[in-house]
Amino acid sequence: MCGIVGYTGPQSAITPLIEGLRRLEYRGYDSAGIALGTNGALFIEKRAGKLTNLEGSLPANMPVVHSGIGHTRWATHGGPTDRNAHPHTDNEGKLAVIHNGIIENYPELKGVLLRKGYAFESDTDTEVIAHLIHAITIEKNLRLLDAVKAAVAQLHGAYGIAVIDKSDPTCLVCARSGSPLVIGVGIGENFIASDPAALGQVTDRFMYLEEGDIAQITLTSWRIWNNGKEVSREMNQIRQDNDEVMKGKYRHYMQKEIHEQPAVLRNTLQSRIGKTRL
Repeated sequence: MCGIVGYTGPQSAITPLIEGLRRLEYRGYDSAGIALGTNGALFIEKRAGKLTNLEGSLPANMPVVHSGIGHTRWATHGGPTDRNAHPHTDNEGKLAVIHNGIIENYPELKGVLLRKGYAFESDTDTEVIAHLIHAITIEKNLRLLDAVKAAVAQLHGAYGIAVIDKSDPTCLVCARSGSPLVIGVGIGENFIASDPAALGQVTDRFMYLEEGDIAQITLTSWRIWNNGKEVSREMNQIRQDNDEVMKGKYRHYMQKEIHEQPAVLRNTLQSRIGKTRL
């Protein structure tokens, strides 16, 4: 289980990305990383270990950019190292990908990509997604959205992915199959996350992507496709208690869950008793 967050809008992207990752750290604390869409290039920083390691590695004079993606990882393919941390890029550094899930046919895809001349820098299944999308954009001369649509059609397994391209960094593309993703809707800004909890500090309006959805998000719009057809998804308003998603006084989330069990059990029983009386 990993955490995904993305932002595009008029504000500096680094603040909602880091805060979103902090709220998602319960989904993975083996490593964390970000990709920011600067002018004509992607700024990428990633570090093994907890989110504080990533924060400590960021330069004091961070570029002010208005879009980006972030990831907190629980390691599956490849150990918890800097090079296995997300985001992963193609060999040209044209695009960056973050991913939650497992790509079951990644060995076969990797073999094809190696024969095409792609070099792999990590031990992850995720890196094949970056190279696959890049290969499709070159071979078929497709824009990012259409390349992602073609790429995910070749993926077997579970995934929630978000992609950023240096040629148009304010436009984010995401897709889901078996791993949850939501679009957070702000005022003149929009978000992606694997859990609404990541965005409770910036918006209370969410759309849950459904199985097979592929979405394109800009600072003022969102569009969603499924099976080649454009679709709409219901807008949900969710108000969150900050205490529910933060560690608070506890050292880690497991400790918090253990100490919260009596209250959760009590609330559940009270709810069931109330329904029975009705």
